[in-house]
Amino acid sequence: MGPEIAGRPWPLTDGDYDVVVVGGGMAGAGVVRDLALRGLAVALVDKGDFASATTARSSKLIHGGLRYLELFDVGLVRESLSERERLGRLAPHLVRPLPFLVPIYRASSRSLIKVRIGLKLYDWLTPGRDRERYRVLPAVDALSLEPAIRPDDLRGAGYYFDDLLLYPERLCLENVLSACRHGARAFNYAQVESVQRDAAGALAGVSVRDLLTGGVATLRARVLVNATGPWVDDFRALASVQERGKHILRRTKGIHCLLPRMTDRAIYHSTRDDRMIFVIPWRDFSLVGTTDTDFDGDLDRVYATGDEVRYLLGEVRQAVPDPRVAFDEVLYTYAGVRPLSFEDGNRASDVSRAHKIVEEADGRLLSITGTKLTCFRSLAEQLGDRVTRALGRRAHGRTAALTLDGADEETGRLEAHTWLDVSDDVAASGLARETLETLVVLYGRNYRHVVELAGKVPGGSERLCPSNPDIVAQLHHAVQDELTVSLQDFLLRRTGIGTSRCQGRDCSEAIARRMAPLAGWSARRAEAELEAYQAQVARSHRFRA
Repeated sequence: MGPEIAGRPWPLTDGDYDVVVVGGGMAGAGVVRDLALRGLAVALVDKGDFASATTARSSKLIHGGLRYLELFDVGLVRESLSERERLGRLAPHLVRPLPFLVPIYRASSRSLIKVRIGLKLYDWLTPGRDRERYRVLPAVDALSLEPAIRPDDLRGAGYYFDDLLLYPERLCLENVLSACRHGARAFNYAQVESVQRDAAGALAGVSVRDLLTGGVATLRARVLVNATGPWVDDFRALASVQERGKHILRRTKGIHCLLPRMTDRAIYHSTRDDRMIFVIPWRDFSLVGTTDTDFDGDLDRVYATGDEVRYLLGEVRQAVPDPRVAFDEVLYTYAGVRPLSFEDGNRASDVSRAHKIVEEADGRLLSITGTKLTCFRSLAEQLGDRVTRALGRRAHGRTAALTLDGADEETGRLEAHTWLDVSDDVAASGLARETLETLVVLYGRNYRHVVELAGKVPGGSERLCPSNPDIVAQLHHAVQDELTVSLQDFLLRRTGIGTSRCQGRDCSEAIARRMAPLAGWSARRAEAELEAYQAQVARSHRFRA
């Protein structure tokens, strides 16, 4: 047995599995859940924390991809819209309907007629169509709905709905935790050092270093799933597998800026270089994104540059001429790298977002490219079908029916509306409504466990941060039940403290002090955790340098 680590319910030791999934972003988390629900023995490893790379740096949308209709990728749009509707039922605490406006100006490359046709097709491709239908609005009605948009030369606007994903990191974690409840083993901060082969030369597993203890374990498996996102080609090189060529991936960088909240609806705007950008109302912010440029830099040190921020703000001002759309008003930024499928010739923004499963090494290595956040579940189901066939198993995918709200139960809209209302809990728990609503969003139906914990642990109902409603009980829950190892895990991916307006700068030191005894940290380790977190926050402001 390896040494116990606070935040991990099991040590990283040698083991035999049907499948080892490498990469704990949205794709890997979806895959490990799908396989675990089919009854396979599966392990998940990630060199960082779950959702700590590309997943955490998305535009926070669950959407069909209106833009993809222009690229004639109707199949991807249909799949995305179907998954959008399904995720609204699977995770109603995290996925919320979001109205969009597509303003059309006299000089726009898209006409109102073209927008009307696109929205009609979008609506037609949506299964069920039980939400408000699209409209094309005259200019005066568009301005009445959203006064922030530029009135000059406005001809009208398309109006439709997609969905906002409040916390992509939590959706990823829900998949990991669900997989673990069904027998999977998940290890964060566990880096693959080598790929093992058997006597016949076939892939047979991975050698993994525990970055927390320094120990090395061998995880043997009949199938390896390469869900490492932008590192997909790096892992293939490590495995000495290049049957499909040296590169199956095209890396493109996207940045986002957080500005003061300016709109109540999302704005979908066509740029002067014929790209599409969003202004999304998210929490207290207007989330502005994104760029789309090829990237060959350090994947572990991705940040927004000043030039990228100025470009994005300049384009946003064409649609939202608010004086707060300014460099000095940017509260912070984040940047990530998309793992798109390799395509020659197309602009980065025109490369298909459709996922691909690349099979190599006689089916023992399956690499995932082109992942779209919205379609993580359908991707996982397709991969699960392949794996079970290859292993000679008969087990159907179950992820379309079981909720991602901490309960793993059959979906049901009416029940969701019931437990999303915290009115009865306000008086019973003594917690503020704002705190209870935050708990519901973060934990789904499992929020009542945190409410109970608040009454059991010392100071459990006290606030952790003067600027956020999160409480001490959440810290205990995160370390005990949510595979939380580092201060960054808690602030950035288990709660929304680190992505709030204060970014945890006025509470991270106090939280580190509270977390130290729970996680078994020495004073030196606590200081290192705090410094690492502060460096992460500093990267989000590096564009000012």
